[in-house]
Amino acid sequence: MDMKRILNKKNYNILRGQKGAKGGKMKKQYKINSRTKMTFIFLAVLITSLLTSCTYMKMNPPPDTDKVGFNNSCYLATAANILAGAGYGNGASVQNRAEDIYSDLTGHFGIANGGWTDTALNWWLASANNVWPGNPYTVVTVYGNKIPKYPWSNSNGAKEIANNLRKCNLVGLSISWPTNAVDYSGNPVIGSGGHAITGWGDLSRMPWKDYSDLITGNPSRVRLTDSDRDTGGDVQQYSYDSYTNPNPGGANEGNGWYMDYDGNHPYIKHIVTLSPTLTTGGGVNIQRVVGSYKIYQYKKLKATDLHYEVGTDAEILSYNTRVSWDTDTPPVIKENQPQRTELDVDWDFSNDPISESSWVTITTEFILCNWNAMQYDNVYFTCPDRIVGKVVAPVSWKIESHKVAKADKIPNITGGYVVARFDIIDTSLPEDKNIIGKYRLLHQYSYTQSPENHTFILKGLKGYQFTNLSFGHTYGFLDNNELWKFEEWMTNMKNTKYTLGDKPVYIQLDWSGRLPYPKGEDIKGRIRDIKKGLMMDMPKRTQ
Repeated sequence: MDMKRILNKKNYNILRGQKGAKGGKMKKQYKINSRTKMTFIFLAVLITSLLTSCTYMKMNPPPDTDKVGFNNSCYLATAANILAGAGYGNGASVQNRAEDIYSDLTGHFGIANGGWTDTALNWWLASANNVWPGNPYTVVTVYGNKIPKYPWSNSNGAKEIANNLRKCNLVGLSISWPTNAVDYSGNPVIGSGGHAITGWGDLSRMPWKDYSDLITGNPSRVRLTDSDRDTGGDVQQYSYDSYTNPNPGGANEGNGWYMDYDGNHPYIKHIVTLSPTLTTGGGVNIQRVVGSYKIYQYKKLKATDLHYEVGTDAEILSYNTRVSWDTDTPPVIKENQPQRTELDVDWDFSNDPISESSWVTITTEFILCNWNAMQYDNVYFTCPDRIVGKVVAPVSWKIESHKVAKADKIPNITGGYVVARFDIIDTSLPEDKNIIGKYRLLHQYSYTQSPENHTFILKGLKGYQFTNLSFGHTYGFLDNNELWKFEEWMTNMKNTKYTLGDKPVYIQLDWSGRLPYPKGEDIKGRIRDIKKGLMMDMPKRTQ
């Protein structure tokens, strides 16, 4: 029996009794025998169940690497689970592969000190242990916070975790516990301890959807494996609190994704994803670079086309390029050959032309092998009758982050992102109309590079200047909305103008002493309650 037909209004009304031809309710109702009635009740319950929730698991059973004893290697166990789930490791099963990788990781990092899952992933992928150069799972990304330990401020975070799994990515979660506390000096204590766990599934609403389709709402529960717990089996399931009502009646550090992991609901401070590239990099740390270029459409004629070339000076492993103007027509993209280093992109806006005085943002993201550089060139709008507008200023930039010696031996070491902004001035235009472009960028550096020392290099054509230059830092990747809202600048040079020309402009960033490595996942250092003048250790959890 077709369940969709049961919900069809016409069929459903036959069962309830219909209105007559003149609009009055029919006096005679349809009679339903007990068997039909029971069948309908069963189907109604089934439909309600389908509409209400569905349990999703990326793989079942998933790998569950367990620690021996109560130590701080949870981040290594999570990394091992993620890598095994992506097809790495030696062994007859995914569990055997995870245990093989965990042995590699603990042999290198030890088990006494805490650390970061992303660092463990990047180290293993670039190490001699990785003998799978054809495996495309090489992109490690952090979303959220490491320091201060604030909750991940993404109101759709639970859905992001769920859909990352459905998009064939692997996901690790980093949690901390709320305190509502102060230290000896009376300063707020933001979050206590840290723990890494591996996400594998959820309980979510999926009406009339395929099992692996992306969901549209936040799931009610998360399903995961935990190196410290096997309560009820390898896979545990926890309910999320409401994003805006965390840890009801208890301590909280503000809105976020808290869960009933224990009585003092911990929250997700960040997630780590491992995702594939189109082309494998092999043996090096893969990095993400974002260049977002906001340009001005100044012609009175509406623009029906936008063209640009965007590239770098290394092989592009994967890319995504998009614009802020709505269109249902995909762009025409030509990749240069034989090595993909540049894209020629053409957007058709003839169904919704871009009017005069409109700003349009081009955003491009590259996945590269340990490299951060991007250039936009030959950027212009086209109006009806193929009238080509003035070419917008070409921009080429690169950031070099200083190397760190013996990085994998440094406690709590981790990678992050440099954020930058600047405006582009056309010196031929009046001062009140001369800003013709605005730019924001995101540069990823790996744990093998310094968070505090970077060199920014900018190139362009004569006749242009750039100003309003600022640099900041984040430990979590910023989406485009977050990138343009970012204002936490560590270096602000907004009143300085630089003239572009034959020689590139070099700017040194020295943040020495301003970005100490945040303390890694430390489950042994978790604190149940903190009061002024008193610190109490959390007792060991039962297995």
